[in-house]
Amino acid sequence: MSLNDPIKQKPADDSPDWRAFFDETIVPFWNTKVQSAYFKTEDGLTLHYAFYKHSADAPLVVISPGRIESALKYQELFWELAQYGLSVAAIDHRGQGLSDRLTSNPHQGHVEDFNDFVRDFALFSSELKTLFGGVPKTLFSHSMGGTIATLYCANYQHSYRSLILSAPMFSIETGGVPYWLAKLVVCVGARVNRWFARPWYFLGMKNYQRLAFDDNVLTQSPARYDAFRDGYDAQPELQLGGPTFNWLFEAIKASEAAQNVVNEIRIPVTLFRAGSDQVVSKTGQLAVAAKATEERFTLRTIEGAYHELMMEKDEFRAPLLRTIVEQTLPLLQQSQDPCEQ
Repeated sequence: MSLNDPIKQKPADDSPDWRAFFDETIVPFWNTKVQSAYFKTEDGLTLHYAFYKHSADAPLVVISPGRIESALKYQELFWELAQYGLSVAAIDHRGQGLSDRLTSNPHQGHVEDFNDFVRDFALFSSELKTLFGGVPKTLFSHSMGGTIATLYCANYQHSYRSLILSAPMFSIETGGVPYWLAKLVVCVGARVNRWFARPWYFLGMKNYQRLAFDDNVLTQSPARYDAFRDGYDAQPELQLGGPTFNWLFEAIKASEAAQNVVNEIRIPVTLFRAGSDQVVSKTGQLAVAAKATEERFTLRTIEGAYHELMMEKDEFRAPLLRTIVEQTLPLLQQSQDPCEQ
């Protein structure tokens, strides 16, 4: 960011002052300026979203979070974008955050059909049109949210001006197990599970638990990791454990489908790959990049970064934040100076 950056007063994440700034500046902003709202899905669920409206004509950054995430996890990004004069909104996908859960165990990460996520996002986008009007919009998405955003942008009419993908889930990390074998286990397990009334966790998965920082594979920033975990400890209703067999089955299908639609997306797409990602596989991301024939597609790799790019150290996080701002600030000028377009 430039020397005129409006967030330059925020301490570096490795500074002892970062957590105090988060608690004394960002959390109060969230509690007083960010609002909660709800909408109904086609199948009758109630979904939550959070939003900050900077002004009537401010461009809007819309966030499609990853699995286990809630809007609360993006408190820092909400505050940062607000300093640039931007509005922000983030959905809690079905089955997580403050949205309705899908099994009798609220810790299970579950979905019946991955396309439900995509249909929900289409309804969410309609909600935002009512709330924010026709302001220019940028779509930022992470991990599972990237799969949702990709399928949405490829298959629905929309008014987003650009799509930014953060470590998108375009293939599943199998931990050294051959992909075909992992897929077979998931498919067979999901099929058997459908004979029973209650979804099962995938092998080895369990309810939410707070892992020690040294055991996490999400971020290398202790300060951001602790802020995230402390937030989920303070609001246990946000906690989500491992995925079910059916979630993984649907995620595999959706990831494979998302690899084949990049050229159906008619807006600029920037894909950020985390170079040291241990959560999603690079295979699908590179496959998407190889299939992209449009000049509006860009692949960027942040070497050394873990999966949660917006929760990472400043050095890994900065390129992503810079791209969100740079792609959205021109929209601010357009919305304020329509006669000069």
